[in-house]
Amino acid sequence: MRPIAVRSSVAVHAPAEFVWDFLRVYDNDPTWRSGLEKMTQSPPGPVRDGARVEETLRVLGRVVESLVEVSDVREGHSFTWRVVEGAIAEGSRSVTPTGADSCRVDIVKRVTLTGGDRLLRPLLAVVIARTERGDAQRAKRTLEEAWKIR
Repeated sequence: MRPIAVRSSVAVHAPAEFVWDFLRVYDNDPTWRSGLEKMTQSPPGPVRDGARVEETLRVLGRVVESLVEVSDVREGHSFTWRVVEGAIAEGSRSVTPTGADSCRVDIVKRVTLTGGDRLLRPLLAVVIARTERGDAQRAKRTLEEAWKIR
């Protein structure tokens, strides 16, 4: 079965370097990702190749625990991630400058459903897409507010 793939892009009115510094630290995720109940990054701080993140996410009333591994970190621009224990999912985050004080953030997520969840694909596809787009908008608001008050 093909994965559910969602790409959310938002224009952020803050410098790319400022935005990257925020998005490359998983400890910031609870401020903008909905359903996130627990997040622990090892080692803490900015992502680097091989960093691991334990997360507990609540989706449709179900608790999903995953161990995520970060790879392909391109400093100042992007990184990829994939679940190594738990659900089958992968994705990326990237920041692209569009001006001196603006950038575009792209958040990609691909989830492959297994077992009985495959029967819920139409519903889960809508929920995942809505959640990811909402998360991107929350990240935008969080970043723009932080940039204004810095």
